[in-house]
Parts: sequence; C-alpha cells; structure tokens
Amino acid sequence: MSYQESKDVTVYIAQFDHPVRDRLTQLRHLIQSRFPHSIEDISYGMPCYRPATGKRGVVYFAAAKKHIGLYAVVDAEPNEPIHPVLQKYKTGRGTLQFKNTAPFPIDSINEILLYQATKLTV
Repeated sequence: MSYQESKDVTVYIAQFDHPVRDRLTQLRHLIQSRFPHSIEDISYGMPCYRPATGKRGVVYFAAAKKHIGLYAVVDAEPNEPIHPVLQKYKTGRGTLQFKNTAPFPIDSINEILLYQATKLTV
C-alpha cells in the first residue's frame, strides 16, 4: 500500500491495515491520556502531540513497513529504573521502534510515556 501524507491523525491511522491500525489507535489513546492538554497535529508527516503554547512536539509516532516508531523520547540516565525499558527499544537518539512481528508492548510504552510526561511540561 502506498501511504498518503495526511493532515488528520484519524485519516493517517485509517490508511493502515490491521493489526498496525489497531496498534496505532492504542498508541494514540495512550498518548492522549498521558498528555491530555496537548494539541494533536501532523508534523513531519506523522502524528505529533505538542503543548498549546509551543511549536515543538513532545512525542511523535509513525508506522513503517516493519515497525511502529515513537520519536522525540527523552533519554534516561543508566541509574534510572526506566533506562532498561528504553534501551530495549532504542534505535537512535530519541527514537524507539516496536517491531510489527512482536507482541505490542503496551505496558512498556505506557511506562515510557509516564516517564516522558514527568520530564516534560505539557
């Protein structure tokens, strides 16, 4: 399938087949619950959540052929309890990937977003 760039998160998610669509929907709801006052937008071709008073997104997500990516994730010091969770999915600076062939780690993602919310003000 050729994916079209959208300006609406619902349209962005709807263009993907199941189970990716289901995972994106879960991720969207989880982000909205962790950052309830954020503005949902599309930036850089992917869903973005940013504070009402700012332009910089606090978290982004996108679907790729083999994974779902979570972007702009804050890093943790090695002594912080969240560090091993982040390291398990980290592929680059501020980038986490969840493989489509593996079970979707919703509990780990929730833990990551809770950590992100404590480090950022939205």
